[in-house]
Amino acid sequence: MKSSNQVERESYRLIITRRNASEILFTSTESGWSLPQVEILPRRRVSEQLTTEAEFGWTLKTYCLFIPGFATRTGDVRPANYAVMESIKQNDKAPLGTVWTSVASGNWQTDSPEDNHAIEESLRELDSYDSESKAGRFGRPAWLKELFSWTQEQLTPLGLRVNGNFRQIDSGPTFSLVRLETNGPAVWFKATGEPNLHELPITLCLARLFPESLPPILGIHPSWNGWLSEEVSDTTLDQCTDLSAWERTAASVAELQIASIGKSSALLNSQCKDLRLPGLIDLVPRFFSRMAELMAIQVQQSPPPLTVSELESLGTRLREALLLLQNIGLPDTLGHIDFNPGNIVVSPARCVFLDWAEACVTNPFVTFEYLREHARRNLTQVTTASVRIATAYLLPWTTLLSPDDVALALTVSPLIAVFIYAVATSGWCSPETLRSPTRSGYLRSLARRMHSEVMLRAKGENNETFNSPLSNQPAVFQFPV
Repeated sequence: MKSSNQVERESYRLIITRRNASEILFTSTESGWSLPQVEILPRRRVSEQLTTEAEFGWTLKTYCLFIPGFATRTGDVRPANYAVMESIKQNDKAPLGTVWTSVASGNWQTDSPEDNHAIEESLRELDSYDSESKAGRFGRPAWLKELFSWTQEQLTPLGLRVNGNFRQIDSGPTFSLVRLETNGPAVWFKATGEPNLHELPITLCLARLFPESLPPILGIHPSWNGWLSEEVSDTTLDQCTDLSAWERTAASVAELQIASIGKSSALLNSQCKDLRLPGLIDLVPRFFSRMAELMAIQVQQSPPPLTVSELESLGTRLREALLLLQNIGLPDTLGHIDFNPGNIVVSPARCVFLDWAEACVTNPFVTFEYLREHARRNLTQVTTASVRIATAYLLPWTTLLSPDDVALALTVSPLIAVFIYAVATSGWCSPETLRSPTRSGYLRSLARRMHSEVMLRAKGENNETFNSPLSNQPAVFQFPV
């Protein structure tokens, strides 16, 4: 029986290849040969863990090609997890207790029909990427060697050279995230596929407009939809318990947003999401019509679904909040829907912001609400954290906004932030959402959080107040996501 603090790990069987996938690594068992197997933590980056475990268990340096998409079992039995990987070394002896076996020899059959099926299907999928009959540059053998070669071409004019050390953070047939070491600062290669192809043009636009807020771009690989950037620091905000780092970040966010005023056209042309207030107001009726459908199909009765009248009232309150914010006339600025501390690199000199696939143009205080919520969760031991972070964020705005406007905006921003979070992608209105218990349940939870925020304001209750540096009036902060 597992104790309450033990985390159940996920098992992966590794199809490790070399020599253009002509050989596969097998481990010795009492009954014959089997695939190497590792266990990793759930809900963390799979590729990084798999490569680490392969090196720890067999002193084998590898990188991931892809996670196969086939189902190996049916019925009530959970399918096994597989990963297709490639060995960096192409000619070294097999690690102790393992053997490299030729695929062409036909002697690679294991005593597991499930594993044999997985190997056959994986080799077919790999061949489809290699032959380019299926899109998947990073599912092909030897792509890492190509990456090293291209990276060196970009670094040579800068007097830098790669030293062969790397760390694969994320991978898939059409996307990749790899850190490569050099004789100077490390560099990062990132490539994106569907549905995030737009992250490249957004990143290039932001790096041009706001070079102090993004890592320097060192090279662009158009056919891979990828780019190379310099590592500014290896410390992200989620690693920081020092409140001053969070305060510097809040101030940097405000300064970046102020610098983006008047640049909405350029940002939208680069494919940032359009989440400006007029469009959001128009979405309110459709959104709550869909919420009524989702509440009607809720199976579990706890927490209870919102009634039609509650949804109508919530829609009215939300529209009023959006109109109030529109009447205040705050400028549209750059925003970030995925504004979490893992995407923020901090150093004594500056803060740098990463992963702009969820960039948008919207009301500035919305992005701050996301940051403040993460601070509330990460800095639970610092009772003054919310107040100090809010103060740091608002100070750069003092020359542009009146105290009354700030106080009003802050009372409605938490409600609007969760609405924007819900509608930032088209998933909420997709027919698939009605057929997906996970998606529909998540949207229902967001609607309930919005309802709770409205009820708190109506009752005059709030968990946190602070005196705005622009006003003596307390402002409500209760982010509901």
